[in-house]
Amino acid sequence: IASPAAPAPPPLGPPLVAMAAAARRVLIVGAGGQLGRKVCEVFGARAWQTFGADPFATKLEVTQMLSMNGKSSPEDQGRQLVAALQSVLAGAKLDAVVNVAGGFAMGAASDADMVANLRTMVESSLYSSAIAAHAASGLLRPGGLLVLPGAAAALGPTAWSLPYGASKAAVHHLVRSLADVETSGLPAGAKTIGLAPQTLDTAQNRKAMPDADRSTWATLDEVAEQLEAWCSDPSGVDSGLVYVVHKAGGRPATFEPTKPL
Repeated sequence: IASPAAPAPPPLGPPLVAMAAAARRVLIVGAGGQLGRKVCEVFGARAWQTFGADPFATKLEVTQMLSMNGKSSPEDQGRQLVAALQSVLAGAKLDAVVNVAGGFAMGAASDADMVANLRTMVESSLYSSAIAAHAASGLLRPGGLLVLPGAAAALGPTAWSLPYGASKAAVHHLVRSLADVETSGLPAGAKTIGLAPQTLDTAQNRKAMPDADRSTWATLDEVAEQLEAWCSDPSGVDSGLVYVVHKAGGRPATFEPTKPL
């Protein structure tokens, strides 16, 4: 997670403090990405108080943007995020933490850029997930939900992309491990799940794969709406599992709970 530093967010004003007492609250990590922006839109439309964090973004459609210095180490970014959240929450707790940060990078063992691509994927997917988990440990309410960005491809070998598969499999390991809330340090009753898409219908994917069958691609709306439904009522999800996104023939997307590796 490295980029030029974003400008400091505006100070928290009295109206936001007042709203915080009643609204449901969600932290969205990776809020500046294509999926992240849609998640912000859907949660905001459903009366959530949205806290957006993304070192790549300078402007987000959220209740409060949280500054993360993209030039800082992951450790410092985590400290910055927690400090900013503690300030704006003023003792309140989050109902959900949703990490939709990530990216994609190819790389077989023979590729010259494989190691560099692995580092990029670890920073965007694994470090952001560790930061999200750390924030959740102190600021998520008991019984709240933590969602991390997995991938359907990482449920099996990815010889065609070692960086992508290895980083996403590591996120799956976090999902599985954080389900043990007592040992992992999450609040009592909190649940952790992974979101494991196959291919999402984004402008970037359409450009990269113009001849692909898009009837098998889940839309950003479908995914964001499912995330909001899970966060509104986590009772229907099983902690420690990744939810693989399936779509075929243009029918609505489905989300199948699957044990990670």
